Amino acid sequence: MIRPEGSAQASFECSRSRGAVLSLPVSARREDTVAQGEFGKWILKHIDRWFDFIQSRGLGVERMEDILLVTGCHRTRSWTNIVFSENRNGAQVTFGVRVGISGSDIKWQFSREQIRGVVLNIGPSGDVRPCRHV
Repeated sequence: MIRPEGSAQASFECSRSRGAVLSLPVSARREDTVAQGEFGKWILKHIDRWFDFIQSRGLGVERMEDILLVTGCHRTRSWTNIVFSENRNGAQVTFGVRVGISGSDIKWQFSREQIRGVVLNIGPSGDVRPCRHV
């Protein structure tokens, strides 16, 4: 996390066949289910069906061990995620982010020369205010 009125730059290169990076420049609120144990039991009971379903759709999962059970999330105002989907020579990414004094002015910096062999998704930038709960 970057402190208000700060900036940072990062570079990543993937040495495996696949990988991912998630960058959260400001605080995120973590929310997990309270029923993790029950979800775990359920997935173990039904893993064969899920694996058959995924293979029938051709989603690229070749081993049962590659199925992940997500039991929560992080809520944040901005993010970037980067996926190294294939092991290509020189697959790398470099980016910068600047956060203003209030923590709500977020500016991502990428250039085409700094992105090779990756899929990139950038969250909101500019004046990004926290959402209000009612």
